[in-house]
Amino acid sequence: YRLFVISGEIYLHINADTVIMTRLILKAKGFGNDDEMHDKFTAEDQAFKLNNLFGGDQLEVTLAHQFNTLWTDEGVHGKNFAIFSVPNTSHPDNPASIYAEIHITPNHQVQQIVPERFEHISLQRVFERVWKKGTRKSRNLNLDIANRRSMITVGNVTKSDIAPLASFSTVDEHRFPGKSAPFKESAHGGSCCVSFSVDDINIDGTRNNHHESLIVGIAHTKVSWKPWYGKSHIPQKEKDLVPHTHYVSFFYAFDPRPPFQIRARSGYFCLGHAPETFDDTLQPEEGGVFNPLSVLSRNRPLLQYNVTFDCPQMHYISTFIEKAGDPTSTVIGYGLNDCTPRLVEVEKEEIARLLFPDPMDMVLEMLQ
Repeated sequence: YRLFVISGEIYLHINADTVIMTRLILKAKGFGNDDEMHDKFTAEDQAFKLNNLFGGDQLEVTLAHQFNTLWTDEGVHGKNFAIFSVPNTSHPDNPASIYAEIHITPNHQVQQIVPERFEHISLQRVFERVWKKGTRKSRNLNLDIANRRSMITVGNVTKSDIAPLASFSTVDEHRFPGKSAPFKESAHGGSCCVSFSVDDINIDGTRNNHHESLIVGIAHTKVSWKPWYGKSHIPQKEKDLVPHTHYVSFFYAFDPRPPFQIRARSGYFCLGHAPETFDDTLQPEEGGVFNPLSVLSRNRPLLQYNVTFDCPQMHYISTFIEKAGDPTSTVIGYGLNDCTPRLVEVEKEEIARLLFPDPMDMVLEMLQ
């Protein structure tokens, strides 16, 4: 589940058997007219109110209409589509165009969408889209009305040129060059997007290399599964050199217009654990409330070439926004091992340095 704020509206994006979306209506209880709210879909495009299971009943959450399915050439296998909008520069009074990121790398692939509009398609067409060619024609997916509501798309998927090389190298590239690299080259969206002005990219005038604003997002990739992981004849010491099922992330920056060419991407990084505590009291600079389940996320840290990194097995970024009231900073929200959530604040200046590092700032270490 992910939320995207697009042109002042809130959209709910769900990775179900397919990618489905609807618009949300939020309001404090007691404000506005409740006459048009229902507790179930009595008609496909009739809004209905959700029941609050936790946190009291002061916030009312309403689905504006039945879910629409965002189909792509990948059919059922597509997921994690980040949603973003671009203002209409030729007609500023017209609504912004809305896009879905299908792939990040090696080619940035983007589809323009109209989330509120759909066309009905037959169950046969749904089945043909989810059926994987070359396999038996059988299914175990629950095809429902949301799958038949095919979201309207505009034009074809745009495909940019191959993304540039990462702005800095990480240890996996040194130890496992070329085809032996442990992490997949292709990446899915984690969260997008935050606009970076020319001043943001040039770090308030300390540089003058960039002359156009860019859109920045965060993508994730994971270890490619190796079939020999489970083979008994492979020595364990060789298996231990390569990470198994870990996630890493990277920043990427792209043009704010089709084909949304990626102009820069950072090297890999991970977002770490909450600080350890021995008396259930967080450090003053940490903020928030101690989560006793956070200790569970410390199992299976990232291990590469006999070096252990302070990285969880899984960190998945689902939020990336500009900080309210402070356009120089961002807020990143992520989950650890699908277990505990965490928020961190990162200044735009730091992100710009990761995307466009100054060679004079780089620290070079002699490999022994």
